[in-house]
Amino acid sequence: MIQMLKKFYPSVRTLPSNTSNLPLDYTWFQTEQGEVVGIHQNELTEKDQALLSAFLTKYHVNLPLQTEREKLWRKRLGEDDKERLEEINSPFRFVYFQIRQGHVEPDIFKTTIQEFFTGPISILWHNEYAGILVEEEISQLEESLSYAQISDTLMSELYIKTAFYIGPFLNSLKDIVTYSNILSEQAPSSFQSHDSPVVTFIEDYPFRLIKNLNKQKKIQLSSWILKEFTEDKEALQTIQIFIESNLNLTEASKKLYMHRNSIQYRLDKFHESTGIDVKQFEQAITVYLAILANMHKTE
Repeated sequence: MIQMLKKFYPSVRTLPSNTSNLPLDYTWFQTEQGEVVGIHQNELTEKDQALLSAFLTKYHVNLPLQTEREKLWRKRLGEDDKERLEEINSPFRFVYFQIRQGHVEPDIFKTTIQEFFTGPISILWHNEYAGILVEEEISQLEESLSYAQISDTLMSELYIKTAFYIGPFLNSLKDIVTYSNILSEQAPSSFQSHDSPVVTFIEDYPFRLIKNLNKQKKIQLSSWILKEFTEDKEALQTIQIFIESNLNLTEASKKLYMHRNSIQYRLDKFHESTGIDVKQFEQAITVYLAILANMHKTE
């Protein structure tokens, strides 16, 4: 389709993944296959538009107008590192978000998400269903609120399925382009690796480390550490939850709906068979990485 259109309209281009800086002098159409293409308005007469509309559907990119603060952040992200001389007086962080496509209009999402913050929140949209929230001193989460609570509220009250990937707080604008790019690259895949709709960069990095291992090394790590437990899903789930519960039996029993003694029995059995005591922090780290390697050893 695109190649055919290019014979008549040389400016034809596909819709980029980041639609926040789309050229205003393009008209966009969607094919029957769902592909979105744009044609420069200088190449389109009224007759052309009528003809194209007969077999293509007009496509409207519907993003909220940018606030002055959002324009400032766009400018910061567009500058070269050597040109970025401005200093900031307070920490900030980027939070990547992703909405289930078709669940809500961007304008409505922006109005809704604003209710959870103390001041105007800047949103740097990538497209109509994903982007970055800029959390600053003037726009912090309301007291006692978490992104997990926001995600639950959006789903339970408005049926908006939203996932968040929370980056670290920074005190400098240096390397914010790299910061933004890393979050935007890692977030979508991390949502597939984690069961929770909210993932922090701290929680995600162990997964990143394991994914960088080749298949052979994942199998090696899991078999050497976990031994015969590589196929014991119940035992590994118990150990994983125990580690994620800060090695706290009481907390793990609540999450697993299991008696403390049952958890202790599985931990003791693992210790007896492998010689590894997951109640010791240094050993628990290695076991946790081995469990992740075992989960992803076929990838």
